[in-house]
Amino acid sequence: MMITPSSAVELNTTSALANYATEAGPLHRNLCYRYFMDQENYIDLNWAKTSEHWVMRRVLYPKSTKLFEKRNMVNLPKVLGASGGVLVALGAIMGFYGFPTLIKSQISSMLALKPGSDIRKMWEQFPEPIEFQIYIFNYTNPLEIQKGAKPVVEEIGPFFYDEYKSKHELKDREKDDTVLFKPKMMWHFNKERSSPLTGDELVTIPHVAILTTCSTNILVLTPLLKAMVLTVEKEKPGMLSLVNKAIKALYRDPESVFMTAPVKDLLFDGVVINCTLTDFAGKAICTQLKANAKDMERVSEDIFKFSFFGMQNGSLSSQFRVKRGIKNIKDIGRVVEFNGQKKLSSWSGEKCNEISGTDGTIFPPFITSEDKILAFSPELCRTIAVVFERPTTYKGIKGYRYTATLGDMSSNPNEKCFCPTEDTCLKKGSFELSRCAGAPLVVTLPHMYETDEEYLRSVIGQHPEQRKHEIFMEFEPMTGTPLGARRRLQFNIFLHKVDKIDLMKEVPSALLPIFWINEGLELGDKFVNDLNNNLFRTLNILSGVQWTMMGGGLALAAGAALLHYKKRSGFATVSNPPALAAKSNGIPSVEGSLRY
Repeated sequence: MMITPSSAVELNTTSALANYATEAGPLHRNLCYRYFMDQENYIDLNWAKTSEHWVMRRVLYPKSTKLFEKRNMVNLPKVLGASGGVLVALGAIMGFYGFPTLIKSQISSMLALKPGSDIRKMWEQFPEPIEFQIYIFNYTNPLEIQKGAKPVVEEIGPFFYDEYKSKHELKDREKDDTVLFKPKMMWHFNKERSSPLTGDELVTIPHVAILTTCSTNILVLTPLLKAMVLTVEKEKPGMLSLVNKAIKALYRDPESVFMTAPVKDLLFDGVVINCTLTDFAGKAICTQLKANAKDMERVSEDIFKFSFFGMQNGSLSSQFRVKRGIKNIKDIGRVVEFNGQKKLSSWSGEKCNEISGTDGTIFPPFITSEDKILAFSPELCRTIAVVFERPTTYKGIKGYRYTATLGDMSSNPNEKCFCPTEDTCLKKGSFELSRCAGAPLVVTLPHMYETDEEYLRSVIGQHPEQRKHEIFMEFEPMTGTPLGARRRLQFNIFLHKVDKIDLMKEVPSALLPIFWINEGLELGDKFVNDLNNNLFRTLNILSGVQWTMMGGGLALAAGAALLHYKKRSGFATVSNPPALAAKSNGIPSVEGSLRY
């Protein structure tokens, strides 16, 4: 007869199966036995303890009963395990491939220098001023130096300026994904931050117009005076006697190779050069000076002014062509031409003449600690590489810190082409600009940090410190956003004896520091909030989705394992079961074999 799920038979402990289970011991009393009547019906027999004695309850179900279908009971762990595995796999795939790919695509689209985009507008006109500090070295013993004493300096500064950078005359070119522009820099003196310094302080510095080819802007170093001492000594030593006479006439018979002037005149306002001379030597020098008058402020026909930064302030002095990063975001900002040239011609080797790196105002995203970041420096006519130093954190944002040095052309074969001549190379940490700009000025890090000890010891009063004087950049690696950066450079000039120049017959050999700059920025709170809201919040949400999927999948897999364990320990196989015989409520006896 067909037995329904509502039918049940209770067997007391006298039944053969009950005796069998009792004899099997306590462990078997907790098991569940499944008795198969035929191909369609089976019985589950379970032990249950009552208050009086042990009883066995059995319920007979047809295999077709959906609620208690054997197949569902057996496959549930498999279903849960498979579902968990799928979730784990999807979480891993999306978390380690899908989401990162999506994020990279969005960042690439956001950062590319597409005309009219927000990042393009910021790149063209940086919305906030950059901090620009200038420190000048004041020489306290100029007359003693004339007699061979070691120079003594004291640092005066910082003089704070707000630096505004912008790009003009932009022309996009679709075929090679580039944009042409001319950069402009403007400096405004910040009285509040410079206080108590005002710029009216008198300082004594090496007279660059006497010692070397002078410059309206030592950062750009365009030639100004073509016939001063060190340049003439190197190129036309036979003219030194003429130069000696011209110096006396042009500079009113100076006492030394040093000059004293207000800081603001040296930096921006200009120091007067009077070319109303009638003698032959003076006229010869002034003729060359007038030929380069475009690099000076011309007050009248014969009166000029020169300064370190004045003529550069607000001018469009150079031209760049850079990649926009629309086709390949890793190329963004990379300089492909400078002043219309794809290579420089300043140096003796191809490697040194390569133009590589960005223009220094934007950097590619997806930076790793293995990357070497390059920036082309037009004032140095070379590319500067910053290398990974360590991880860092800025206002809660994780980043990478990179540092740079000026190398060592005396020992590094790759930098030999920067040497002034094949036989003369400067020592570690110094870089001469004569081939770059026609001026024998030497660049080092401030206070000659990381520079050869011989140069450092030649002047008293310099105190190099890593924290104050190194070049560094800190990036958020996902977007390439600079979190903080400091570009620090010092400009110096060599001093040595020149027998045919009266002012230089007894001077010592030294590398004289003139001034150093500290240009930098720290990412403002607005941009930090933008990064947190637009990038890291999205990353956190996607990370939460990933780990929720993987965690849920692992939970399902654990549940499947637990169910499988319980089933394995909750059903027994009886190879030689006793016979069952019972009558209750009209249900006949049942005989068969017990198996799982």
